[in-house]
Amino acid sequence: MSQSLLFIDTETGGLDPRTHSLLTVGLVVGDGPKVANSLEIAIRHEPFVVSSGGMKVNRIDLVEHAATALEPDMALGVMNVFLEQHFPHLCKPITLAGHNVSFDQAFLGAFLEKLGHHLEPRFSHRTVDTHSMAVALRDAGKLPLENLGSSALFAHFGIIVPEEKRHTALGDALATFELYWKLVELMK
Repeated sequence: MSQSLLFIDTETGGLDPRTHSLLTVGLVVGDGPKVANSLEIAIRHEPFVVSSGGMKVNRIDLVEHAATALEPDMALGVMNVFLEQHFPHLCKPITLAGHNVSFDQAFLGAFLEKLGHHLEPRFSHRTVDTHSMAVALRDAGKLPLENLGSSALFAHFGIIVPEEKRHTALGDALATFELYWKLVELMK
């Protein structure tokens, strides 16, 4: 059930979770195929560590971002309140879901480590990856696509992400949540 999954997307300053800044985290929880709640958290770093390629993709203006973003410990506190509302701490570890979710999991893990925390046991080492689901469906002859990037999959399934929300953590997390349920339907 989607209630046991936390859909996540991140926007980062680059590709290396040990070096580049985690800038935003989008979180989505569902009640079946309906979104139950979502949250986007912007994180401030002193200094920001970014690459030109990373900033070209996420289109984040660091000056505007810094003006509204939270300090890392405050961002973690907000995230923990959200998680506690939907995944009480005594429950099993939270399974992360997303498109190429290992990227997001690595950035979340590095962020937590910098604050003296660990990914496990709060988060499971297991993940649900919509890219992997799409590969299996393509190989089973149920998904007639070669390109299984998120943009191609969103287009194929008619998932509309407004241009200003595309490549934002929350916009992509919400679209990936919808993609997950489209892929589940295709499996039936």
